[in-house]
Amino acid sequence: MLSTVVFFITATLGFVCLASIYGESKRDNRSLINKYLTVIIAFQALRFTVHGFAQGYPSPITGQYTNFLDVCAVALMPCFFLYFRDIVHEKAFEAGNMVHFLAPVLLVCIYLAKQFVGSDIGVMIRKSFLISSILFYGLYAFSGFKLLIKHVWRRKSEINTIQKQNQLIRNWTIILYVSFIAIFLIRITTGVLIHQDYEYDTHYLWISALIWVGIFLKILLTPEILYGYNFLNKTIDTVTEKLALHTVWKVDGTATPITIEKDRKIEEKLSSSLNVYIHTIEDLSFHKHAFRNPAFGLEDIAGAINIPFSHVHHIFKFHCHESFSDYKKIVRIHDATKLLENGYLEEKTIESLSETVGFSSYVTFYLAFKSITGMSTQEYAKKFKFGMSTRLV
Repeated sequence: MLSTVVFFITATLGFVCLASIYGESKRDNRSLINKYLTVIIAFQALRFTVHGFAQGYPSPITGQYTNFLDVCAVALMPCFFLYFRDIVHEKAFEAGNMVHFLAPVLLVCIYLAKQFVGSDIGVMIRKSFLISSILFYGLYAFSGFKLLIKHVWRRKSEINTIQKQNQLIRNWTIILYVSFIAIFLIRITTGVLIHQDYEYDTHYLWISALIWVGIFLKILLTPEILYGYNFLNKTIDTVTEKLALHTVWKVDGTATPITIEKDRKIEEKLSSSLNVYIHTIEDLSFHKHAFRNPAFGLEDIAGAINIPFSHVHHIFKFHCHESFSDYKKIVRIHDATKLLENGYLEEKTIESLSETVGFSSYVTFYLAFKSITGMSTQEYAKKFKFGMSTRLV
């Protein structure tokens, strides 16, 4: 059957996603923002694998497995909500989050109890499970919508690179949220309205499988979505032998067209050593903390790496997606986050922090920090003050 092929394709893509996530984490020494998306992917890959075998080799045993997994899918709603929440407030795993799974476990236990009672009571249990599931889904769908529209879909930044990441995550969460709602509506319309059956109907499960194919392909094609809003800091922290801000720099071509002959000649001179110069600029920025000096500018960079000022100006004009001013903000805010993670505010003030990293004005520092990290300095520091300092990067 065609649906069997769809199930196996979906399952295969799910397992490929898991392998890709594991490979990215090992290669760059990074992990996901949280583990909830991994759980969702693993569950769906397993579920469609079992459904594929159940359709290819139907038997009472495979039927029981598929039914059990379909019922357990109710536990995915908290996973989605917690994933959305942790995109906004990135932090380590909290045992308290398990409270969200008490209701799904209870619902599954109630549903499984129908096999130990009579048929009339069994039908009543199935109806009660369905009604409870609808209310449960509705609660988390509403809570997720409120969270996303307030903290994700309306999130803004003045930094070009951050804007692109915001848009990427905005599109991704919209796709994920809409897919959730669509899959739930498919369950209601096909199972209850069409077949008048309170069991999980699988006649149209292939539609849900195709939706998951789209989700898995999105993850494989744009793995940046897995690292959340704080991807700049994560990249800076983990990359040493290549460009850390690979989304900021443009080395294979220019960020803006070159139209003046003078600039073309400089481009020719820089072409063979461009990567080296940019890597040196990043070393000055993130390891030598050159921008803690408020007056450190293009002339100082030119002197530090021993090339003409015009060449440094050319690099930022034609090979950087950010203005020099915004580049300095990215560097200084990264510096500030590292100091906050190491307990800077335990002994010193936020005003002192803004001066330490090179800002001449506290207001400018506050706005830049909020624009780049999406939270205030106090909110950021709290993640590391109350036992949440395990950084999943």
